[in-house]
Amino acid sequence: METQVAGFNSQGVLSVVQLATGDQNTFEYISSGAAIKRELITVKEVNEGGVVNTLMVINNSDHFVFFMDGDILAGAKQNRVLNTSLLLAPQSKTGIPVSCVEQGRWRHVSPNFSSTDYIAPVAMRSAKAQKVSMNLKERLSFAADQSEVWHGVAEFQSASGVESRTSNLSDVYEKKRLELEKFVTNFIPIEGANGVAFFLGQDLVTIDLFNRTDVFSEYLPKMLRGIGLEAMVLKEGKKTVHEAEAKFRVLDLLDRVGAVEAQTFPGAAAGEEKRFDVEQYSGFELGYGERRIHTAVLKGRTTPRRV
Repeated sequence: METQVAGFNSQGVLSVVQLATGDQNTFEYISSGAAIKRELITVKEVNEGGVVNTLMVINNSDHFVFFMDGDILAGAKQNRVLNTSLLLAPQSKTGIPVSCVEQGRWRHVSPNFSSTDYIAPVAMRSAKAQKVSMNLKERLSFAADQSEVWHGVAEFQSASGVESRTSNLSDVYEKKRLELEKFVTNFIPIEGANGVAFFLGQDLVTIDLFNRTDVFSEYLPKMLRGIGLEAMVLKEGKKTVHEAEAKFRVLDLLDRVGAVEAQTFPGAAAGEEKRFDVEQYSGFELGYGERRIHTAVLKGRTTPRRV
């Protein structure tokens, strides 16, 4: 897969490399956020009693619908986070794998879930992805470690100095919203870009590549709010990566990912997933037929980075 750097910029300890791949816009789908807003899909508990680690999604449209790993859904009996990326087929009913990010609530506040404008921080996504990969290999399950996810929420509450009555990760985002919005406005999607790599200091922590440029543009602010929480707990004086080095390291890592042997599993919904490990990085590629829908490369760690 040919990948080019579309742009570089930085703010504080965060450096952002936007990317353009040669296989973009080859498949028609819309994001879960757009589908929920347009009432094309319904996301709800699997039944009245609810099941913590599974939600039901009904796609009443003729569109394929994309959920990103780390998407946070709010409402119903408790807020959840997606365990992996998935693609819903048109006119389908699918149970999707999730984890709880609101430990202290188990009661309905709404009949259905709504989308949010942020995704889980990279540290949480990384820990979750490692456990999902292990469970796929051992028992073909997209389950994460729920206790580990709750621990991650507590870590971000502590690192951000935010208290939450229900141990709700969304409370951290809401109480830090003004700071995060100032942060997000420093980065805008570059025309023709469909992927991004994030550095915290000199640490390359994640690469996400999407099929569609419009879906990438929609998700970039959400990803920035997620990694923004991690950037906030780092000191401003931490040494940052130089532009030339950042570009080289991103493209080099993608070359190594492309060369590694991956294990293929049926997707959590439509399509299939290829799971891989490259040194301290792990990740997956969600595909449908011959088309790549989403690739995530995540550096292994389980707690927010501090100095």
